[in-house]
Amino acid sequence: MLTAEARWIGRILSQLDAEKVSPLLNVGSATAAFREQVQPFIDREIFAPLRNRDVVVDHLDVQEGEGIDLRGDLTDDSFVAGLDGRGYQALLCCNLLEHVPDPGAICAKLERLVPVGGYLIITVPNRFPYHPDPIDTMFRPDVAGLAPLFQHCRVIQGEVLACGTGWDYVDRDPRALLVKVKHRLSGMSEHGGVKGSASFLPWLFRQFRQTCTLFQRQPHSL
Repeated sequence: MLTAEARWIGRILSQLDAEKVSPLLNVGSATAAFREQVQPFIDREIFAPLRNRDVVVDHLDVQEGEGIDLRGDLTDDSFVAGLDGRGYQALLCCNLLEHVPDPGAICAKLERLVPVGGYLIITVPNRFPYHPDPIDTMFRPDVAGLAPLFQHCRVIQGEVLACGTGWDYVDRDPRALLVKVKHRLSGMSEHGGVKGSASFLPWLFRQFRQTCTLFQRQPHSL
């Protein structure tokens, strides 16, 4: 997640009454350490304010780890069916759709998990480097490209948000920067070969953009 993206999500959630977003399902949550230490702005901008408003949040990820409440795969229909009865009023899904082979199928399942009138906050890269986790399909839609995947929702708010450059997200210590660049190049080479490694360095100076969208499920989805 990027800092401006987290601020956008926090602002959107602050505009919605607590009872309209609680309980909330955070899909692709990563661990508590990631949300609070690796990218502390995630907790600061999104989840700390929700806790202050007594909003119940369940963190869902495909991996196990501290701070992950539910472990499961959204491609597993039986797992998704088990989520249906948990009464989620809202759902948050950030930077997941570019990592699945069929984003439309995942979006259809996400819609099922909130009631008519419920909210889905969905973000996805619009301009961002190749980053396999374990794959990156290079799905980079704008709002108009993302909206048709949520056939039973309407867009309440949406924008392509400028989120700074890679330079805004690296340590200004040149030695630390060199270590991070070498680590990133090595990791991307393992997953993506020349495509991954060649694409990273220019993004230190290119503008990142995120498509950030608030959907509401509509009555005709019944």
